[in-house]
Amino acid sequence: MSAITALSMANYTIMKNNALYGMMSNNNARMGLLSSPLGNVSFGSLGALSAMDTQMELESINCSVQYQMAKAMLESLKKLQKEETKKFNIFA
Repeated sequence: MSAITALSMANYTIMKNNALYGMMSNNNARMGLLSSPLGNVSFGSLGALSAMDTQMELESINCSVQYQMAKAMLESLKKLQKEETKKFNIFA
């Protein structure tokens, strides 16, 4: 395995984990809005509450897209790694 492939795999693994953490954080924040909506928004405005929920939903979707992209790139790099191993293995 080349150093570039190894670094790329590490980078995409970190990206995937960060995206999962972002989704988890957004879900926890949204659950927090449900448990105490009046404490988080001044005057309990439903419009402000809705805007916060919409923003968190968009952030979750963004994290989901990043997760799927990182996952696909990792699978691609693993496939490339297997092909390189077969190519340079004299006993294959």
